[in-house]
Amino acid sequence: MVSHVQCTESFYKASVMDELKSSPAATSQDRKKMLGILDRFERQAVNEEQLLTMSDADLLQHAQQQQQQQTQQEQGAGSGRTGGAGAGTGTSTSSAVGSQRKLTPKEREELIRKAMEEEAKEDTLPDDENMDPEERAEMERMIEQEYQDFVNRFAGVNLDSESFESIWERLNPDERREFQEKFMISGRMDEDDDSQDDDESGDGADKVRGVSDNENEDEEREAKRLLQEMGETLERGGQKVGSSEGGAGGQAMTADLDMDDLKAIRDAEIAELIQIWRPWWEIEAEESGQLKKVVVSKVADSEAEKQDSNRMKVASHIILEKGGSATAGAVIPNKARSPSDTVLEQFVLDEEAMLRPHQALVRPVEEIELEAQQRAQSTVPPMAKAPHPSLIYHICGLLFAFAATIRVFNGDLQEEPEQVLAHIFDLCPFFAPPPPSSTKTPAPGTGSSTIAPTLETMQQSQVEDFETTLAILQTSSLNSKLWKGDTARLEMLSLLLRDLTLILARPSRCLRCVRELEAVFQTCLASSTSNPTTTTTTTTTTTKQQQQQKRRGGLFSKSTLHRLLKKLEFYESYLLSDEWILKSDRLDRVRTEVVVAGIRVRQEIVGWNQEIEQVSRVVGVREGEAVAAAQGAVSGSGSSGGAKEKKVLIEELF
Repeated sequence: MVSHVQCTESFYKASVMDELKSSPAATSQDRKKMLGILDRFERQAVNEEQLLTMSDADLLQHAQQQQQQQTQQEQGAGSGRTGGAGAGTGTSTSSAVGSQRKLTPKEREELIRKAMEEEAKEDTLPDDENMDPEERAEMERMIEQEYQDFVNRFAGVNLDSESFESIWERLNPDERREFQEKFMISGRMDEDDDSQDDDESGDGADKVRGVSDNENEDEEREAKRLLQEMGETLERGGQKVGSSEGGAGGQAMTADLDMDDLKAIRDAEIAELIQIWRPWWEIEAEESGQLKKVVVSKVADSEAEKQDSNRMKVASHIILEKGGSATAGAVIPNKARSPSDTVLEQFVLDEEAMLRPHQALVRPVEEIELEAQQRAQSTVPPMAKAPHPSLIYHICGLLFAFAATIRVFNGDLQEEPEQVLAHIFDLCPFFAPPPPSSTKTPAPGTGSSTIAPTLETMQQSQVEDFETTLAILQTSSLNSKLWKGDTARLEMLSLLLRDLTLILARPSRCLRCVRELEAVFQTCLASSTSNPTTTTTTTTTTTKQQQQQKRRGGLFSKSTLHRLLKKLEFYESYLLSDEWILKSDRLDRVRTEVVVAGIRVRQEIVGWNQEIEQVSRVVGVREGEAVAAAQGAVSGSGSSGGAKEKKVLIEELF
């Protein structure tokens, strides 16, 4: 309902005349009242028009006259009330009528205006106390229903990762309209301008909004342009991925991206959305509490860069002293930082729990039943005879090589199974096929040279502790980059020892690793059966591949794969035996040795860092002395002549 105060006199006059014409049955008193109100508005309009034409002096005089009249009226009303208080009922009625007749037209208009405003306020904004309880309950029910509907539509939705189109589909028409009114500025301004062109009172507001729109026009245009470019880039990428197969699609998409697109991808930190692959034993250990995530405060950028420069200076100094080149040295990288540049998240092994017997580790009943079912389904019979004591360390070496290999291949062992086996054989000499010299018949006069590798291999296979096993793994590995003594590779070794500790925590994890290796062997056997010419040298084989095949000594032959597969089944039988693994402390003792080795490696990392700091301080002192000496020589040469300089040098020699 529109208030009477907000209407103009012309609109009100038209409405009164329409009401008089539409209701001929109205009484004469009602008609007089309506005509009186209409006459009041006409006179008020005339008075306002006269005030607009008055000068400043006339306006001041008119205001003084109104103030005097108002003072006289208040005095007369007070005397009328005093006289009516001592009179009877008839006297009070006559005095009230007299006081009403003494009111000026302006006072009557003011009283009528206030009454109309109060009536309009009561009609438009009903008070909660005057509201019907049923209406209030219905309103509350509707509000609660809308809230529950909104909660149900967005239940389980991650607004950070959900796309805009998916969120837009969940909105109802009213919510979409509200979103457009709040965030689509230009559309709202256009609608407001179209709807308020003929309204005189809205001209000033339109001007203010027009100024605000002009100020935000550049920002709005820039935001729309960026959104359009991002949409086109994503659409291009989706078309490339959907229409292409193999590696050509990725190359075409990368070529289609320009520098601005690449900068947008970098600034948006899309890399945070890519989930980093983690080994399955890490996930199990985190769920069981054996591996805990801790948050470490990040070092300031200035301090980190200073430490990096010092480490690089020290590495270059050490290499140059040894006669090497600065580019041949090992690079000591920073520790991994989180994308937020505020904290670091690290996984810490619960070593106290790892030192307990595996039977004492708390496990859910479902996992125990699953392990029992896996042992029952195994086709390999358990081991009945006591094996060699070194067998457990051979299995540890194989598991260590498996952990390193699966990290190198990012968890995918079936894409290149032959390369997986090559890494396993390079890292674990206990499981590698015998060299070609040990399988051939010794030539006359060369018996000692052919038997020597066999004796060395026999000596390496007989180990009694994990430290010896780890030393053999490091010295015999062809991947020498993994074992050099700088911080980065020591950290890699520490990570692999942690993986081995988690795998040895449960026999089922060891068994799963062995079976995954068996699956790799089965894949290689299937490929060699389908393509028997794989192991032979063909005309298309490169020289490098020929050398690799010759060095490996029949690595991909079916006989070698079958022999190593039988060895894996022997390991599986050992892990399934109750007497030697499940009910004994043999696995617990080996796991304890691995934990101790991991602690030693961490101490080496700390010692290496301390040594770097000490060397950096020494190098800094030497550089300072050299700079001071150079400055002294330059100052001496600048202040003295040639003859005097030679005299000083001779005196210094004596």
